Formats: sequence, structure tokens, C-alpha cells
Amino acid sequence: MTLDNSKIRRIILVEHEGLRIGLRAIDGLLDTVAKGDVAAMKDAHQQFQNLLQSFIRHIEHEERVLRPVLATIDAWGPARVASMDEEHAEQRAEVKRLAAVEAVNDPAKWAKEVRAFSHALLIDMADEEKTCLSPDVLRDDIIAVSPDSE
Repeated sequence: MTLDNSKIRRIILVEHEGLRIGLRAIDGLLDTVAKGDVAAMKDAHQQFQNLLQSFIRHIEHEERVLRPVLATIDAWGPARVASMDEEHAEQRAEVKRLAAVEAVNDPAKWAKEVRAFSHALLIDMADEEKTCLSPDVLRDDIIAVSPDSE
């Protein structure tokens, strides 16, 4: 089953909003975690592990449904795909690193690293929404430009 580009856009945007909600929930605990609150630390750590798993599923989903469309959508498609692939590789490496970090060893450092990851992810999603998920880019009424038209 092939999805319309507008449907792909809506699905990815809903996933982004879910990630934002999770990031905000975790962020609400980080000040308490940084002070060494064990209960908040356990809660935030579990929420963050769950968020990392959701994020990996999200980028896998983008690669399955968004990547093929972006590759051929316009003249910048290959550059968008290359950028997405590079970003996803970097994000996978960061997720792997962060998943192995225990909050209990240094709660303040862990909270700082989680905040930095969250901030970078929010910026990345906003950029992706502007450059790849814009209705001007990911549209159903594709206008193909023939090489003969120049």
C-alpha cells in the first residue's frame, strides 16, 4: 500500500509531537534528578530509556516511508536523503551511548547530557519539518520538471 505524501507528512508530524511530549515530561524531572533525588532519577531514567526506544523506531519508520519519497521528490531529494542518513547515523550512535549511561553514577552530568540530547533533537525535528516535511516539499500534487523544459 502506497501512502500519499500528505499522509506521510501527517504521520511523521504526529510522531514528532509524541517525542516532544516525552522530552517535556523528562525535562520536568531533570532539575530534581540533578539534585540527586533517587525516585525522580529512576523515573526519569526509565522514561528516557523508553523515549530512546521510541526515537529509534521513529527514525526506522522515517527511513521506510519518508526516505524513498524524498529521494525522488525534487532535484534536492538526493541531498535531503544524504543529510537524513548522516543525521540518523549520528543519532543512532548518540542513542547507543546515552542508553548505556546510568543516571545514578553522576545525576547532574546525566541530566545535563539528557538536556543536550533533547535540545539537539528538538532542533533537528524543527529543521526536518521545515526542509523535508513542509507541505511545499512533501505534497501530493508533484510537479515534475522535464529536462527539456530548460
